[in-house]
Amino acid sequence: MKISLDVVLKDIPGQLVKALEPISSYGGNIISIVHLREEVTGGRVPVHVTFEVEPPRLEKILRELEDRDIWVSKVGEVRKKEKLKVLLIGHIVDTDARDTIDRINDIKGAMVADLALAMPHPEKESSARMDIEVSGDDVAEKVIERLEEIAREKNLIVIKSLSKNSSGI
Repeated sequence: MKISLDVVLKDIPGQLVKALEPISSYGGNIISIVHLREEVTGGRVPVHVTFEVEPPRLEKILRELEDRDIWVSKVGEVRKKEKLKVLLIGHIVDTDARDTIDRINDIKGAMVADLALAMPHPEKESSARMDIEVSGDDVAEKVIERLEEIAREKNLIVIKSLSKNSSGI
């Protein structure tokens, strides 16, 4: 089972390792760690950890974190999201790639998870592969509609993935 865990650590050396050890010792497979250093409050720093673990072991991990004086602020199962892969071709940088990403991220249930940009020459067209996480087929459809709207406005070409991992769109 994939778990999303928010913890609040003392802002001193060694605390992140102290929080990750129980996950590892109970067979958890850490997928990602987001250490939010810019949000230090009261000498504590929030950290978001995503990991996979067998359900019976989760309670043991949580107990051990508590025993280590690590504040657990949120625990939840991560919903599986599908990835929508698209290719954009055109003057992506010149037409404000950040705006394109923000307009996709504004759709509830969608987030640009990765962007790979190929720009052979500043005067020539570039291409970008976007991996967009979507929470369902309806969100995928909204993302495609938004991308097509952006492409018309910015004179870009959108190529959609045909793989099943992209909601079949």
